[in-house]
Amino acid sequence: MRIGIITYYRVANFGANLQAVSTYKYLKSIGHSPIFIHYMSRQLYASTDGHYHTNAQVKAHLDFVDSVILDQTETCFNADDINNAIERYGIEAIIIGSDAVLQHHPLLSRIHIHGRRLKRVAIERVNDERMFPNLFWGCNINPTIKKAMMSASAQNSAYKFFTSKLKGRMNEALSRFSYISVRDTWTRDMLKAITGKEVPITPDPVFAFNQNATELIPNKDEILQKFRLPEKYILVSFLNVGIPTDIVNKLKDRFAETAECVALPSPIGIQFCHSYRLEIPLPLNPADWYALIKYSCGYIGNNMHPVVVALHNNVPCFSIDNYSCYDFWGRPQENGASKIEDLLKRFHIEGNRIVPYKNNTHDLDIIIEEHISSFPKEDVKAIRTTLYENYRIMMESIIKSLQQ
Repeated sequence: MRIGIITYYRVANFGANLQAVSTYKYLKSIGHSPIFIHYMSRQLYASTDGHYHTNAQVKAHLDFVDSVILDQTETCFNADDINNAIERYGIEAIIIGSDAVLQHHPLLSRIHIHGRRLKRVAIERVNDERMFPNLFWGCNINPTIKKAMMSASAQNSAYKFFTSKLKGRMNEALSRFSYISVRDTWTRDMLKAITGKEVPITPDPVFAFNQNATELIPNKDEILQKFRLPEKYILVSFLNVGIPTDIVNKLKDRFAETAECVALPSPIGIQFCHSYRLEIPLPLNPADWYALIKYSCGYIGNNMHPVVVALHNNVPCFSIDNYSCYDFWGRPQENGASKIEDLLKRFHIEGNRIVPYKNNTHDLDIIIEEHISSFPKEDVKAIRTTLYENYRIMMESIIKSLQQ
């Protein structure tokens, strides 16, 4: 079957690249012909493909995607573009996801106080693909084409602000899907508020990367040699989230007897001050990024997909959780919206996180060292095995729903 896939994939984001590749490789392995529909807003296109020749890290992301995902459409900015691609490439069905493809951010949720000294009221701007209706919700796509939603996320969408009329339109869009699953409890609860129905929570496709894309992963010796790393190392990767520099540097001493701390950049570089001997340089290939985490003795830092990669490979991890919702005053809310909190709860290690600006960072180095050293590897190994089985069942259910 010729299956079109719509998700974030040609972006400067390691996790988005890997989840797309995992899906592509899986569908190829079971005899289907996947083709990625290159859908994004013009705003997002300008910050990705538009920087291909001027930003070496953006180029590294897109080159990796293009080297693996050999079947892609031209860029599609609207429903007409997608429907033309469906006809041109003989697409018989569509999978949307994984990733944050079910977003809508009402105006009230985007008004905040900004600034530390000079306070001002600001309205957060969002790209078109983060507001309903859009193509990720299946809106205006050829109704004769069956569609499945795979491990979707709402990315903290404030669904309690949705009006009844809006939820009715969303419910109508979702009713056209033959299969729907979500990645976290927040999105599950949002869809229940919209549709009145319970949908399953299923794994991110990166939880199957070892099985689906084994040949793309460099071996440990290659990684150690390429980045001149010691046999045992711990990756540290903080964004600008208010972790004091002295805490960052104390981690080096905390782990001195077991592993060397190494700074890992985000796609925009190292965003924190440190006194570590080593830091991973950019540009960084997503397969190397995955392998760096896979062979490490621990990951400490922000973002969800590094934690997914760590858990998938039974690597101890501690999250500086930047996925909380924020109130009008810019204060983080512990309201269950964090996908990191949701993920760690699934592994029964919800203590392996801290919310910056909310929790006291005093003695954070001690807290992190304790959680890394007491990481329950056997329990995590058992749960990741279950998640892979859940992934396999999900994919079989998706294919069956598209073929019926």
